Amino acid sequence: MSGYRLFTLLVLAAVSAACSTAENGGGDTSTSDTVPAASATVTVLHYQEQEAGTDSYPVRVLVNPEYLRIDDGYAESDFTLLDREARTVSSVSHEDGNILVIQHTPADEQLPADIHLDLEQAIDTDAPRVAGRQPVHMRFIANTAVCHEAVIVPGLLADAVEALIEYEEILGSRQQENLSITPESLQTACFLTRYVYAPARHLRQGFPIREWDADGYRRTLVDYSEAERVAGELFRLPEAYQRYSLGEVTGG
Repeated sequence: MSGYRLFTLLVLAAVSAACSTAENGGGDTSTSDTVPAASATVTVLHYQEQEAGTDSYPVRVLVNPEYLRIDDGYAESDFTLLDREARTVSSVSHEDGNILVIQHTPADEQLPADIHLDLEQAIDTDAPRVAGRQPVHMRFIANTAVCHEAVIVPGLLADAVEALIEYEEILGSRQQENLSITPESLQTACFLTRYVYAPARHLRQGFPIREWDADGYRRTLVDYSEAERVAGELFRLPEAYQRYSLGEVTGG
């Protein structure tokens, strides 16, 4: 499955404990009782993504009012599923036959006093209009360091943006719970802003069609479609798979 940067950092923070919990059976982690319909109408986002030291790979995001699914572009791939009603993120590994479940937890949205944010933006006159809207190049700054850059289209795909914000905030709240076991060397102003206290900062400006940072992360929207019909099975978690949660493995 594609390596979502935020999700990977979250899992790595508890990986040693998670391994032992999964082997011992984990816990009974519940999700929403909503049963996906036979088919669903969704917005489909197709990306090319790249991490430092890797080739680019495809990422597909499916969004509707009930769910957000992230996968490699085909039904049989591993996937991450946001149940929007339950505010729960589940990461499914077919090879391991397990599901890592992350439930939303109350989080402190107040930035530490020693972190100061800034935003630089300029109309991207070289970029073509998207759905009649002109993209804006934005640089997200914390304590004078440029943490992250994006080309954003304000007002585009507002429903998808809302779901992506929910996804980022659930992972951010869980990462905040894991700060005590996150190496201090990682806890820079950019890390704390981008992955803990304001993970949806860029999305609140609009829909990003390109994102990148100095560490080699790249993400580009290749195509999108609205009101597409897909199988409802894509939003169903495998019933026989073993489930465990980061709340259990970190003692939360």
